Amino acid sequence: MALLVFLTGCAAEKEPLITSSLSHGVIIEPKIPEEVYPKYPGGPEKMFEFIADNLRWPDDDACIQGRVVVSFIVEKDGSLTDVKVIKSVDPAFDKEAVRVVKSMPKWEPGMYRGKPARVKYCIPISFRLAQNN
Repeated sequence: MALLVFLTGCAAEKEPLITSSLSHGVIIEPKIPEEVYPKYPGGPEKMFEFIADNLRWPDDDACIQGRVVVSFIVEKDGSLTDVKVIKSVDPAFDKEAVRVVKSMPKWEPGMYRGKPARVKYCIPISFRLAQNN
């Protein structure tokens, strides 16, 4: 069972490869890209909008700030599994970041050689206190 690993969450899809050119009198035929990254429905902007709309500050009154990095696997059907923290800030923030990722809708799955593939994906989730001016 193949598992592709992408450590950045917002990479662009690759352009189709060209097999021949018109200068030789041959028709141009695009090939299927080797790898296509999984995609949140609507793209990265919608994903971060979803996170911002659903993220809640943990109940404790801590003045902690930081970035939690969460990894997960986008399965062949677009569901998310194996959600875990790979860079921690605080247990309460880690728990909230995992909760939000687990609540995401299904993604468009990654593809490898034209077939759906399991892909490991990582995203940063920042917790920052609002600045009063």
